[in-house]
Amino acid sequence: MSRTLTEDELIETVARLTSSRLTEYLAAEIVIPEQSEQGLVYQSLDVARLELACELHDQYDMEADALSMMISLIDQMHGLRAELREVLNAVEAQPEPVRQHMIEVIGTARFSRR
Repeated sequence: MSRTLTEDELIETVARLTSSRLTEYLAAEIVIPEQSEQGLVYQSLDVARLELACELHDQYDMEADALSMMISLIDQMHGLRAELREVLNAVEAQPEPVRQHMIEVIGTARFSRR
């Protein structure tokens, strides 16, 4: 199991994160901490999300709700990349004639929609 961080540890870890900024990000559901015996705790993924949120906030003066939407879109993009990787692995596992046929079908469909 990965190490969790308390709120104080999180604020100490994420350089540009303040208590008030974290409160704002929690309200926008940029991160959703887990409840534990220690209270609310954060995972390493939360650290990465908060570092990105702070960077976008500082560089582009983005509000928390806009940050939440943007990070959600980034999450979706990462999910789609993982699914595409699985599809490509499945295609790679097929015999050569099947792969060639799939390339032809995908190429035809891709260029016929334009």
